[in-house]
Amino acid sequence: MKDPMGTTATSAISATSAKPLPQDEPAGALVLHPHDNVATALRDLVPGQTICLQGPSQMLKVQVMEPIALCHKIALQALEPGQSARKYGEVIGTVSQAIGMGCHVHVHNLRSDRAQLKPQTR
Repeated sequence: MKDPMGTTATSAISATSAKPLPQDEPAGALVLHPHDNVATALRDLVPGQTICLQGPSQMLKVQVMEPIALCHKIALQALEPGQSARKYGEVIGTVSQAIGMGCHVHVHNLRSDRAQLKPQTR
């Protein structure tokens, strides 16, 4: 499947180096679709901690590389500039600078493909 940028959508969940976990371990982030390459933090995340990712069909874990606030996004794989970021199985933006696996994904390194801020004029 090709996204609007012409890149092939693959399953970020199965493509990561994350390891399956027991189902009773609490999740630190939520993956909403098998093709997502970002997950949503279910609590404030601290660098160095290893968190469980609750995915559509399995539990995985990933190491947090930098602070990530509740409800912000964490990268499930390394993302390069120009690559599409996927959440909900949909492209939510274009990566504007390299993002490592386990790093914070937000406006400082992701340009929204849905909402564009217009410069204010007075």
